[in-house]
Amino acid sequence: MAVQLDKITKYRLASSKVSTVFSIALVLIMIGLLGIVLINAKQISDKVRENIGFEVMLTSDITEGQITKLQQQIEKKPYVKSVIFVSKEASTQEMIDMLGHDFRDIVGDIIPPSFQLKINADYTGIDSLLMIEKELNLLENVSDVNYQKSYVNNINENLNSISLILLIISGVLLIIAIALIGNTIRLAIYSKRFIIKSMLLVGAKRSTIYSPFIFSGIMQGLWGAILAIITLSGLLYLAYTRSGMEIISFDNPNYYAILFGILLCAGIFITWMATWVSVHKYIKMKIDKLYI
Repeated sequence: MAVQLDKITKYRLASSKVSTVFSIALVLIMIGLLGIVLINAKQISDKVRENIGFEVMLTSDITEGQITKLQQQIEKKPYVKSVIFVSKEASTQEMIDMLGHDFRDIVGDIIPPSFQLKINADYTGIDSLLMIEKELNLLENVSDVNYQKSYVNNINENLNSISLILLIISGVLLIIAIALIGNTIRLAIYSKRFIIKSMLLVGAKRSTIYSPFIFSGIMQGLWGAILAIITLSGLLYLAYTRSGMEIISFDNPNYYAILFGILLCAGIFITWMATWVSVHKYIKMKIDKLYI
């Protein structure tokens, strides 16, 4: 009978630990999924910003040698992502196709050659774009510089609003995650409150009481984080193998490594803190309160 009771106790203890690990993992998966959304939101934001371009109009008398020299000069600028030269003939033909008739019969051959510039995402703020416009206008053989100011303003405003909303959601979700993991650990410690008090009554040091519970809590947080990382890695692999869906960007895999590192640290830290608080509570609690 005693052996059977011991087996039942061990089974319940193991079951409690497993359920705690799975609960922690589910919460961390939820945080991880939001992290993946944030990572890809940044990637999408950068790609949208990098569609902002400048049209650098050149003087009509510029020579091929000057064009090559000017293009090399522009390509060295830190804010330039790409430079494409558009010849006078190509620009003219594009305008004819757009208008549907040859305007040269009326106004003459007026379209100059140009460079089409794409700007790095870090330089797409209003102040940076104004600085770039001013700097490009000062270059030799540049007659004018154009970009869509209203389009830029709309992009920056919309992206800033979306970033703020995602940041708020992240903060709320983090608070919920801490509360859920904390409650899971507290429930696990609650079932052992009499053991904690018994250890204290027989003269055990507080450090001796804390140690096994904190170690167990840390291990549960660690395994929960590992389980969450494995699950998220599987989801990312599925997204990668289904690349036609184009829902996940892998342009910078370091972001995912950082996310997994944060989940691992969060799982360990939150469970350690929740375990310490719960054990401390029952150490301080009076015996008659344990039955409530």
